Amino acid sequence: MRTPEAMVEYFAERIGLIYYHMPLAYGGSGAGVEVLLHAHHDAWAHLVEFDGDWRDAWWKRLEAEDCGSANFSHRYAMNHPGAPEAEVAAYVVKHWRVVSDELGVPIPHERLRAEFDEWGRERLK
Repeated sequence: MRTPEAMVEYFAERIGLIYYHMPLAYGGSGAGVEVLLHAHHDAWAHLVEFDGDWRDAWWKRLEAEDCGSANFSHRYAMNHPGAPEAEVAAYVVKHWRVVSDELGVPIPHERLRAEFDEWGRERLK
């Protein structure tokens, strides 16, 4: 069985992979990317006992973007009808990264950047 520390690292890396490596390959749509990031942050926060803190950071960001009762993907889609899913996903990633940063999610940024640069694959910056 994995240690709690290994699980924390696992979820942080999964979040980073969504950020750096073609989010739509993971979520299929902007809304799917949103669901994955929500679930991964929820699991990470549970492991590090930030259960309420992550929601506070998320809601703060939703409020800053005037999302009302919508999440990032739905608000963007409502404000930009017909936007391509890649554009919606990029918006979702941009704002979830702020949440991750505020919480101090230990995403291995340097390692992921190096891997994707080495592979020559597209990634969000």
